Amino acid sequence: FNFFVDSLDYAFFSLALSFGSVTTFLPLFARHLGASNIEIGLIPALAYLGWSLPALPGARVSRRLRRKLPFLLRVTLLERLPFFGVALVATFLAVPFPRLALFLVLLFLGVACSAMGFLGPIWTEMIGKVIHPSRFGLYFACGNGIGALMGIWGSRLAEHFIATYPFAWNFALCFFLASFAMGVSYVFLSLTREEDGEVVDEDGSYLRSFSRIVREDPNFLHFLIARVFLALGVMGAAFYTVSVLQRFAIPDTFIAQYNATLLVSQALSNFFWGPLGDKKGHKLVLLFGALTILLSNLWALFAPSPWYFFLAFGFLGLNYSAISVGGVAILLDFAPRDRRWLYLGWGNFFSGFPAFFAPILGGKLADLFGYGMVFWVSLVLNALGFFWLLFGVKEPRAFENFAE
Repeated sequence: FNFFVDSLDYAFFSLALSFGSVTTFLPLFARHLGASNIEIGLIPALAYLGWSLPALPGARVSRRLRRKLPFLLRVTLLERLPFFGVALVATFLAVPFPRLALFLVLLFLGVACSAMGFLGPIWTEMIGKVIHPSRFGLYFACGNGIGALMGIWGSRLAEHFIATYPFAWNFALCFFLASFAMGVSYVFLSLTREEDGEVVDEDGSYLRSFSRIVREDPNFLHFLIARVFLALGVMGAAFYTVSVLQRFAIPDTFIAQYNATLLVSQALSNFFWGPLGDKKGHKLVLLFGALTILLSNLWALFAPSPWYFFLAFGFLGLNYSAISVGGVAILLDFAPRDRRWLYLGWGNFFSGFPAFFAPILGGKLADLFGYGMVFWVSLVLNALGFFWLLFGVKEPRAFENFAE
């Protein structure tokens, strides 16, 4: 039962995020509002900062909760209601007050993503309680995959809105649909059946806890280093949309088609990554994910026409699904049950916080040297992450943690 309702919660949540994508629709909306490259870079930067930094206090709160669900149901409103706020901004402020609208969009995005980051360790610990460890990969694959499949339909609908309705009503409809999907997700989340767990009584000092983890588990330290490189390497993806719009004369509806391509590859690959990770280990999934972002960077660099960007977005979708499935599941594999809150908090932090700086740096590089330099730097960082993960990290299932 929990596998069913929590998969649908995850799926509708993923659908909502596809309508409010920090890679496609939000940068395009910001561009119409007159945003600079730095401001466009702030969109994914705020997202990654929100997803990472609040994870540390979120992990500390998680260890004190016998049941995670009641707390989740209260605080999750902060990650869902901002999408409705963005829809209202697009409806009433985007045309008469574009600068104010841009500020409010960034503000709402910051609130939503900060709530997501804070709740991330709490939600993941709950999933670790209600889903069997042998099905972690399948669970994340189903949630992401079903959400992406629904997002394909949603992307076609968004393309119709953008082509048919005037600015900014066309974007407002997309964001209203995101709000609706968030509401459906909330209903399924509320149906989760969770039993009481143990309250962990351990020193909650962040620095001391991190020092203890890396001293006792050097394999996890190498994993974090690899994730830092891969997190910095996302800077290129934030500029795919504006790069193709600058280089080629294409209509805005092309962006919706790119988003659909991303979602198709993400949806189909989810159902491959999940069983592969459950059977062979989630390090292998992350290695494939690192390889696909390298290929995506290469296609973005050398694309001679806008049609080649479909491959760049397709490989990006493969990367997103691999990180979504393997990146969370491998943290559960690394962590002993009584210290999950520590591993999840620090794992989420190092997976996301470096990515906060990446789009800002990418925006500056784009202003000074053009988008090609952004894609080259991304390529180098992703290559470093790939090789560090390949040679520096051992599959955590080889250790006692997974046996627990």
